[in-house]
Amino acid sequence: MAKANFKIENLDALGRARDRVAALRDGGNKVVTRAIGTLKRKLPTWMKRDIAQEFALKQGKIGARLHVKADANSVTLTALGRNQTLGNFPIRQTATGVRAEVRKGSPVEIPHAFMRVPGIVSTSGPQAFIRDAAMGNIPADVYDIALVARDKHGYPIRLLGGPSVAMMMTEGDREDRAIEYARELFAQEIDRLTEATNGR
Repeated sequence: MAKANFKIENLDALGRARDRVAALRDGGNKVVTRAIGTLKRKLPTWMKRDIAQEFALKQGKIGARLHVKADANSVTLTALGRNQTLGNFPIRQTATGVRAEVRKGSPVEIPHAFMRVPGIVSTSGPQAFIRDAAMGNIPADVYDIALVARDKHGYPIRLLGGPSVAMMMTEGDREDRAIEYARELFAQEIDRLTEATNGR
């Protein structure tokens, strides 16, 4: 099972947060705890939306694979799960194979692939399959997930999929941008909560 995570550490020491919190007469720990709680709630939403801008996977499917935990000094976001089946992306049968859109606006052709046929067990919804002999034709972002059946000649038939959410989360500079977002959000929350506490 694929897994990817990253940790935003030492949140209570970011920027001006420590000095602002230390200046409070009371409630400093509560301010930090509430700011961490806000970050824990909003970071998965940011990641889900950011991935969905690039990949043609529903946000619900992305969010179901994201898990977040926090302690007094850090927030960790983890993406779990195997490769998504190709049926979770927009796909359709063509005269020569299957057309799939894993990345938004960049559909790919998979020659000799075919949609679900009777007798092949599938998860919910339409799925895409390919025979071993045609495996050399699969494009980038398309993966062999599992051997699911054999045809009448005994040739293996494999279920096709796209990347896992863990792969999507770690692609390009997404983690760096997520960390920057988290740090800015945490600092803003510290400022907002500190001002609210001092204003009582």
